[in-house]
Amino acid sequence: MSILQKTLLTSFAKRQNLPGSPAACRLCNGKADGLDGVAIDKYGTHCQIQFFSKKFIEHEQELVQILKDTLSPEFIAIKYRYANRTQIKTALGNNPKTVVEENGYKFSVDLLDTLNPGLFLDMRDVRLLFGEMCGGKEVLNLFAYTCSFGVYARKNGALKTVNVDISKKNLNKGKENYALNNLLPLSREFFCGSSEEYVDWAIKKGKKFGAIAIDPPSFAKNGKKTFSVAKDFEPLIAKSVSLLEKEGVLLLATNYSEWNSKTLLKATKNAFAKNGKKFTIIAHGTQGEDFPGTGQSKESSMVWLMLWTWFR
Repeated sequence: MSILQKTLLTSFAKRQNLPGSPAACRLCNGKADGLDGVAIDKYGTHCQIQFFSKKFIEHEQELVQILKDTLSPEFIAIKYRYANRTQIKTALGNNPKTVVEENGYKFSVDLLDTLNPGLFLDMRDVRLLFGEMCGGKEVLNLFAYTCSFGVYARKNGALKTVNVDISKKNLNKGKENYALNNLLPLSREFFCGSSEEYVDWAIKKGKKFGAIAIDPPSFAKNGKKTFSVAKDFEPLIAKSVSLLEKEGVLLLATNYSEWNSKTLLKATKNAFAKNGKKFTIIAHGTQGEDFPGTGQSKESSMVWLMLWTWFR
């Protein structure tokens, strides 16, 4: 057995007892699992290998063979994400699309549709916790992507979830995820536009929400405008706080590698102070158990806070 094979089998074994035995999880998280710059993800019958550096490129074929021998996947995608290189290729199979189950809910993924296949694995635990807080509430899901938070909220009894994203394509995938989970979209439940644009409109209309999820990308372009966590997240949090009902729930998350839990908490305190409101932290954390070493590399960095808000 090669050193590489032994390293991967050890990494795979660590994931055997993940809570809920998820069909979709990270099998290898780079340096923390002994393969610096390499991430391997499983989406049910499909797998992807991501290279964030050239360090293990020469072992690409061996990695593919180990996956074939141990998991017998139907499809394998390889993604190169270093030195401004963004390239995707197929190493096995013909159909990059599949449906995976997570905590009893179903989601569509496509391993060849951009670098992100449709479901961020590091948010699995947070989705479940947030969904459980949404019963009987109207929910706002900003930077909705493919609306996984919306699915969790609705399946847990949310009255309605407004999913906001600048990409019509992403929202269409969100509608597909609704259908997979037997959810009937309600009127105006999908808004194609920037999250900042929607929040400004909602403030003018005097709208209120019982729960809000804000999980922005580090950078997002919208025409000539660019949203960045570094300069725009705190102002957006401040505006969003004004939309919360008394005792509303607010989820804040970011994978921006320059921010840690202290940075996020500081921005949150500043945002609440501007609104004359206070909050209690319900829960906080980072990536799930299948992401050891989180925060040690740019490709594995995410922090989140879930808050209970109240008036002075």
